[in-house]
Amino acid sequence: MQIHLYMLCNRCEALVASHLEPEAFGRYMAVGTQKNTRGNVLFFEIDRAALRGGFFRLDDIEQRCVPHPDGSPKRSKYISIYRVLEHIDLGAFGPLYLVTADGRVLALQADGYTAKEEPGVNLYDELCPVSPMVVSALAPSKFATFLTDPANPISVPRIFFADMLLDRDETGRLAGYLPYADPMHIIDCVKELEQGSGKPSKTVSRSPRVHGFFRTIRRGFFIGDQTGIRHYPFPERRELEVNHAKWWRSATESLS
Repeated sequence: MQIHLYMLCNRCEALVASHLEPEAFGRYMAVGTQKNTRGNVLFFEIDRAALRGGFFRLDDIEQRCVPHPDGSPKRSKYISIYRVLEHIDLGAFGPLYLVTADGRVLALQADGYTAKEEPGVNLYDELCPVSPMVVSALAPSKFATFLTDPANPISVPRIFFADMLLDRDETGRLAGYLPYADPMHIIDCVKELEQGSGKPSKTVSRSPRVHGFFRTIRRGFFIGDQTGIRHYPFPERRELEVNHAKWWRSATESLS
């Protein structure tokens, strides 16, 4: 059986070997194990051939990831649960899979994202290896570069984050359909940046849990460091409703 490598990347990081194809692996992680009782799952498919260096123990993976005695596939064999994101080159990251709480799977492909200077404040949900929600005056590429700059007092080697909707009504408040827990606090943080606080970003929450998370995605997901950035665009609403209707229905009804 073919061995796939997947990286779990939603507020934790782990490199996992599995005989399951991506969709089956996503269903298993969401509803097939008691280790994840409720919640969305996000994971990348990793190109084993593109992994470099000796951080991961892979030389004997064929002996460790073997079918069960009855011939059924090995669903998950954990390879690493620590500092995984920083030890995988950007070029090794394949499709990103978004799995709803009831096991529906949507695959996103990376595009040729280039830095775009877009005015205004953004809302980012950092997913791995740290997990605060922040507002930032920096565009996604500059945000990734800033956050991974070792010259800063606080930095990470690489960052994976979601770009979130920040729609406001005519009064300046967050649009009523956005399911954020403390909308007035988010607006206060936005106004602080808009008024020229001198900070490029401000923390909204240290450990956010967004109700209906997939319904809040704006431009998509980003993974970046000092060498570059990869963008996984999120489909437009019309495409979700027409081409991914079952996944979208599950995502909009999800409690997490």
